[in-house]
Amino acid sequence: MGSDFFNVTTRVPSRLSTRSYVLYDGANLYVQFECYQKPYPVTALQSTNDIGFGTDDFVGVGIDTSGNGSQVYYFETTPAGVRYQAASENARYLPQWTATARLTKEGWQAILVIPLSTMRLRAGGQQTWRMNFIRGVAATAEHFSWAWNTKMADAVGSAWPVFTDAQFWPNVQVAISSKTGVVRAKPHAEIFGLLSTGGARHLFQQANSTFLPEPNRPFGADLSVPLTNTINFVGTVDPDFSNVEIDQVTIAPSEFQRALVEYRPFFTQGASFLNPNIMSSSGAFAPNNVIFYSPDVGPFNSGQKVEGTFGDQSFGLLHFEGFNQVTNSDFNGTAYGYLYALPDQSLRIWSDGVLAHDSVAGNDTTAEIGATALDVSTGISGGFSQSWEAGSFVPDLHRAQDFDSNFGVKKANYTIIGVYQNVSPNYGPMLGYTSISDIHGFALAVADGGALPWTKSFKVVMGTDRFFDDSGAIHQSDFGITTTVALKNQLTLSVDPQVGLLRSYATQAPTASDTCRSPSIPRSSYTGFPNYYCPLTQQYSNLGLTLGYRDGTPFPIDLGYGEGPFGGSYLHQYSSSLSRQLGRRLTFSINYDGTYASSKGILSSQWLRRVSVSDALSSDSNVSLEYRVVSGNIPFETQPPGANLAVNFHELFRNGNTLYVTYGTPAASQTLNRFIVKYIFSYGGGAGT
Repeated sequence: MGSDFFNVTTRVPSRLSTRSYVLYDGANLYVQFECYQKPYPVTALQSTNDIGFGTDDFVGVGIDTSGNGSQVYYFETTPAGVRYQAASENARYLPQWTATARLTKEGWQAILVIPLSTMRLRAGGQQTWRMNFIRGVAATAEHFSWAWNTKMADAVGSAWPVFTDAQFWPNVQVAISSKTGVVRAKPHAEIFGLLSTGGARHLFQQANSTFLPEPNRPFGADLSVPLTNTINFVGTVDPDFSNVEIDQVTIAPSEFQRALVEYRPFFTQGASFLNPNIMSSSGAFAPNNVIFYSPDVGPFNSGQKVEGTFGDQSFGLLHFEGFNQVTNSDFNGTAYGYLYALPDQSLRIWSDGVLAHDSVAGNDTTAEIGATALDVSTGISGGFSQSWEAGSFVPDLHRAQDFDSNFGVKKANYTIIGVYQNVSPNYGPMLGYTSISDIHGFALAVADGGALPWTKSFKVVMGTDRFFDDSGAIHQSDFGITTTVALKNQLTLSVDPQVGLLRSYATQAPTASDTCRSPSIPRSSYTGFPNYYCPLTQQYSNLGLTLGYRDGTPFPIDLGYGEGPFGGSYLHQYSSSLSRQLGRRLTFSINYDGTYASSKGILSSQWLRRVSVSDALSSDSNVSLEYRVVSGNIPFETQPPGANLAVNFHELFRNGNTLYVTYGTPAASQTLNRFIVKYIFSYGGGAGT
């Protein structure tokens, strides 16, 4: 079915032949690849499923069963038959499917067998899907695609392929059996048992990243039941929060709150349906605002959710409740999201909202509506979103809203987007993510990219913003240009100059003994309304240089340096990372990062040293050890110094059950003296289906 692939990285037709074939019956989809690779060695060093994607050669198929980008799936395999998969509606997608591969004289071949029940298929015999075939070559760190549009994106390593490219895939007609029991996903249940020991066995991470005592949960359950082919009920009782699977520790300073990645099954399934607004809604270098940000929900007790799609529409509705150990309060929340989107994305209309209650903080209700329109032929687009916040959590109702609008154009090699944003002083949803409030003004983003005769690829991104607060002063202003050039010898150079201003205010009126000049007076850059005590404008700028070698291969090396003013300090930042695949089992990586801060003649520093080793014991089993040390202290740095040892063993059994054995936790800033054994009993279909 597929030939004449295009090189997405260099944006020219591929020089390596790739042929793909697809068949299906009433139960499975069968995809075969034939890859010519004689000029380059075949790379197949990974041996455990779902680990190390993007560093080996791979082929894959992309399937959009919704036709409008709301349910997009990728299935990939390597020359060693190692499997990977991803779904746009669930970050923990783990279906049951198979893949085989073998080397040939010309390169390698692979066959993927994908049960139809692993994907959400619309009811009805005749269906229209979007489909694409992809390939990655590790020796050159290049990506190929059968479907091609000049607006399609490339990325390094595991960041490619992207779900948004589905809008450029061709339509295919598929006739599905009318027996819904064959193609509908089976109900899935996970019941976990957890045993722990050690002096820190009762310490768990809260929503504010602190570790506080929590009652141990020896048992809990997660459940997913299909109500129709494309709509699921999701429930959880006493969900686990032992953090055995994540590591989000960093020492890089940031003037804004960091956006974390959600990993809990209840929140990940159908997460995109609850946050349908993908429009730009922030400054040049800050994450987009959202009104439901699930990492704000700490350990909770139970939850229920209905999520899915019908026609060109998707929706989600959830409720959860729990107890907050930080404030000793009961809490509960309800969130919803709805989206209507045409297949070519020429029209998107959405609404979402959150009703939150905390017995100490009060009640908070936030609702949003929005729409975007796109002229497919010219690439011209525009849109708006408006959200309102009310409740006892909001001190001034008429000053709690967020209005965003944008207008832009996306062409073959460049994109221009202009944004107007107006966030009122008291806007800040209790369960949302808002980097800064009390701003009104404009932002602009311009991106250009492609390939030159002497490069493999290049990309230039420029961003600028200028926002005022209600006092008439500039609250935030930024300008930056990032230029990345990848050479044909696999060297990558990135230059990133940024210049920014941020205004902060005292959170209370200064006293005679605590004047505006006092360094101990509490300050906030979020808002100074209504009094705007003690205004202070500081510069947050940086000149960053990054040199990478063989990024996107099993042997990358990256070095970085940056310097510039950061508030009242001047920073020198260093970063370095190296990873090596030693045979097909062992992986070794090291990080060495540091920051020097100079403030009023006083020099302070903080350093991160990290060593990790993992052993791929089998295709579904691995063990890893990580030792991390954060030393030194910078006054404004949020990461406390300390040492952390984490040892993890994971095995997925043939019956679908899972075993975790872990000491410490990767999410802690210092070693937690605790040993955890967690066993998950799985029933029914694959997780996330």
